Amino acid sequence: MNKLLTADIIRIFKGKSFYYGLFFSTLLAMFFVFINKSSNDFIGIPDSSALMILPFFTGAVIALKISSEFTSGVIRNKLIMGHSRIKIIFSWSICALIITLLFYIFFEAGTFSFAYLLSYNLSHLETKLVIKNLLLIGILLLSNVFFIILICVIYEDTKSIVLMFLFEYALLFISSMGGELFSDNKTAQLLLRFFPLGQLTVLSVTKAPDRPWLTIICALSTSIIMLVTTLAYFRKHDMK
Repeated sequence: MNKLLTADIIRIFKGKSFYYGLFFSTLLAMFFVFINKSSNDFIGIPDSSALMILPFFTGAVIALKISSEFTSGVIRNKLIMGHSRIKIIFSWSICALIITLLFYIFFEAGTFSFAYLLSYNLSHLETKLVIKNLLLIGILLLSNVFFIILICVIYEDTKSIVLMFLFEYALLFISSMGGELFSDNKTAQLLLRFFPLGQLTVLSVTKAPDRPWLTIICALSTSIIMLVTTLAYFRKHDMK
């Protein structure tokens, strides 16, 4: 497992797509900070559509990495070398979590540092509240990783990138609209917590989140379901 994981991590850092993704994630954050400069009100960008776009950046890099292993025969070589399918999935999962975490760190670093350079008013921010919300947002982004991996395993070639975009957008749209349409329905609101991306639309670095522990439990539950489904499918799947 250690050799497999090490090889996968090295492959990530050798790929240009990873660095392009980091660059554009940071650029995205800086862009949204810049266009909100007129109000001089730091909304952290977690309140804006910028954070909604970030999962698509990370998803594209993850999907490109996994799909390339299928199309180039790397996955077959791993199996021939004796690596089990379960270990391969776990290695992919760890790599995907690393990619997502780094993208998120660069995104937020770009947001806060550029806001500071542009002399945004940051005096109203509460440090503890900001940290709590940033951690919660990070957990939601990391939870979404397992859905991306499932899509990549089902659709082995590069079309998984396009399908990932479509499915991610659909889930984001459904959860966002559902949150608005059923805002007074407690059952619906509970079910919507199982959609990590949808929860990003209601979070803010300046406001206390509503029952964050429940959001975390639901997000982690979704992650476990996606991971188990991926493992079950991949173990019985005959590759092309």
